[in-house]
Amino acid sequence: MYSISNIGRTVSIISFIIGTILFSFFLYFGETFILTIVGFKFIIVAVVLNSILLAFNFLTLLINKTDRYENLKTCGIILLNIPIAILYF
Repeated sequence: MYSISNIGRTVSIISFIIGTILFSFFLYFGETFILTIVGFKFIIVAVVLNSILLAFNFLTLLINKTDRYENLKTCGIILLNIPIAILYF
């Protein structure tokens, strides 16, 4: 079974990849209505999902003393998506 740290890291990386692909499509095709709607919906889903995983990772960081460094790294990886998403937006 996967730990919350592995799930958070995986979802964060997948969010980054999908966001980069959408941003690349936006740069290549220009501002199309469908791409804009898909981008906004993706941002909403990614923010909610990454926020939930960040909260669970942070709670696990406080509770579980053995894997503190792993959970802290995962929280950092999740938080790295914020400035990248702002830059893309």
